[in-house]
Amino acid sequence: MKNNKARVLIVEDEKVIALDIQTLLEKLGYEVISIIDNGEDAIEKAGEEKPDLIIMDIILKDYMDGIEAAHIIYEKFKIPILYLTALTDDETFLSSRELYPFNFLVKPFEEKDLSAAITSALSKN
Repeated sequence: MKNNKARVLIVEDEKVIALDIQTLLEKLGYEVISIIDNGEDAIEKAGEEKPDLIIMDIILKDYMDGIEAAHIIYEKFKIPILYLTALTDDETFLSSRELYPFNFLVKPFEEKDLSAAITSALSKN
């Protein structure tokens, strides 16, 4: 699979950030299959669509955070996860690393950082 053909699911509860990510991904040649704003819907959409990669914000507004959603998704479907976070504390980083992350991206980020993180996550799968 060429990385520019990869299908990506975005899980981000901040609509402006999600749309910015979508724009960057499409500019890089990726197909964005959907933008989801909560963990439960992300699990459902991952099962339906089987994307090549999920970009998952760690902090989501509903009761299920991105780490829990990513854990369920990876256990059920083995889809690689690229975590996003604005938090850089050790506890957040360590808890996310325990649950099969394929890469970790701290917001705000630049296009080249996103591209490199996606390439790395897809190559680990």
